[in-house]
Amino acid sequence: MKMTNKITLETTIRVLALSKFIGITPRMFESLLFHFETLERILRADSGKLMAIDGMSAKYANKINKSAHYFKKAETYLQELNEKEINVVSRFDAEYPQSLFELNDPPLILYYRGKLPDNNKKKVTLSGTEHASQEGIALTVELAEIFARGKVQIISSLRKGIDASAHVGCGTAKGESFAILDCGFNHITLEEDMILANDIASRGGLISEHPPNERGSVTSYVYANRIISAISHAVIITEVYDKSKKTLDLLKCCNQIGKLTFLQIDPKKGALTEVNSLNEVVRQGAIPMVGIDKVDDIIKSLV
Repeated sequence: MKMTNKITLETTIRVLALSKFIGITPRMFESLLFHFETLERILRADSGKLMAIDGMSAKYANKINKSAHYFKKAETYLQELNEKEINVVSRFDAEYPQSLFELNDPPLILYYRGKLPDNNKKKVTLSGTEHASQEGIALTVELAEIFARGKVQIISSLRKGIDASAHVGCGTAKGESFAILDCGFNHITLEEDMILANDIASRGGLISEHPPNERGSVTSYVYANRIISAISHAVIITEVYDKSKKTLDLLKCCNQIGKLTFLQIDPKKGALTEVNSLNEVVRQGAIPMVGIDKVDDIIKSLV
């Protein structure tokens, strides 16, 4: 378990209790923290003061007021996770990805296997359609290799197609990649996904804000995309089409937080996209990047 001291451990247990056992959402916690300023003041607040928070129900106010009842449960759960080589980091931990504070609802808790991205290293997301062409896969692998050799950490989802190719390319160059999941670890069920996930965890990490047994929903990718957009310094799309709903949503997330975004374009074949999706990509602020010779300039500009 990657805890630095008793204070950090106690904080993680308290935040885990709020997230897993009381059900406080990231957005609600932001409101609580804005009002009470510290975690300890939130936990000491009486139900009346908690009810002053917009959107707070009596049910959750009473649970927060009695949050100490959940601490032992959270501590036991944390021990069980560590026995399964699953780590937990709270938003108050130094290892927590600091760029997530660009969001107005940063996750309270992240569950991870392997390790977390290094806050002091450059990170770039490579992403795109699940229905990738051979050209898109080859392009993504090549880009991932270049970034990995440049000591840039790669971020993507575990979705098939372009995102999986980003991890493969990174692995070929012996780099570190990180997959942001839209479900708990126990719901990685396809054999090919499990093989890739294990490879990623061996040199980088698998990250989820969902507890391991949580299945997620058909819209969970929206919440995962917000993490993907915030955790990296820039996002590069290599292939996207009108039906690439999840990729277009990622671009929307990038636009909302002002994330530097690029659309990779082959100087001879053009962009791997369609007219409507190309227009949407440009509307969301993505910068056309013609040719892979621009990658070194991007690496230098990442801050």
